[in-house]
Amino acid sequence: MLYQIGLDFLSFLLSYGTTIFVITFDIIMLVFAILILKKNSYKYGITLMISSIISLVPSIFYISIQYPSLLYRLDIELGLPLIEVLLIMNTLSFVFFGLNMASTILLVISIILIYKTHKKERID
Repeated sequence: MLYQIGLDFLSFLLSYGTTIFVITFDIIMLVFAILILKKNSYKYGITLMISSIISLVPSIFYISIQYPSLLYRLDIELGLPLIEVLLIMNTLSFVFFGLNMASTILLVISIILIYKTHKKERID
């Protein structure tokens, strides 16, 4: 029985390890953005916060619906037709892609604002 627990933990770690790492990074980025906004009130703090929140949503949703095993659950356990299962999976993939793309765009905007705010003139 102990061997099964280890195997379950290993499969969980392989399935959700990167997602948990992304959630941790997004939480750190969110705390950093809140501190920037409170301490210096730079306008890039808001875009950085929105970017990290939008990035947190699909990661948490990915774990909560157990996306890696969702295909099996919809097809075998619920008995849905394959076309409906594929439609659901494709829709979820597009939603995840859209949220990640929006987060990436806001992150790039934040980096540009950080560069413009802290740009110093240099003497050549």
